[in-house]
Amino acid sequence: MKRIILCCGIFAALIALSCGSLYMLKRCNSGLYERIDDCMAQYEAGSDGVYESVERLQEYWGEYYVKVSFLTRSSTLDDISYSVAKLEPLLDEESEEFVSELRSIRFWAFLVYESQIPHFRSVF
Repeated sequence: MKRIILCCGIFAALIALSCGSLYMLKRCNSGLYERIDDCMAQYEAGSDGVYESVERLQEYWGEYYVKVSFLTRSSTLDDISYSVAKLEPLLDEESEEFVSELRSIRFWAFLVYESQIPHFRSVF
């Protein structure tokens, strides 16, 4: 009987830990999405504040990377880091790829979140 209670306790702890990590990842993605949307809005408006928005995005990315790096593969996060690093040079060149790069960062972050959601096919 004690073994069953112990197993149920361990199982409940695993579920709570998994739900907590998904909640944290969703909250981090929301913050990242807000900063990406701010960059896009500033860029489309032709505002000088786009440089500040990119700096805020880069600072937040550093925090995001630290928080999420224990949940997902570092190769995926490294790809996003490369895209974040390219934003400022693309903005300096006034390249049309700036918005494309922002969209790819958003998509990669979405894929990071989706890869952490447990699906029946991925559990078994």
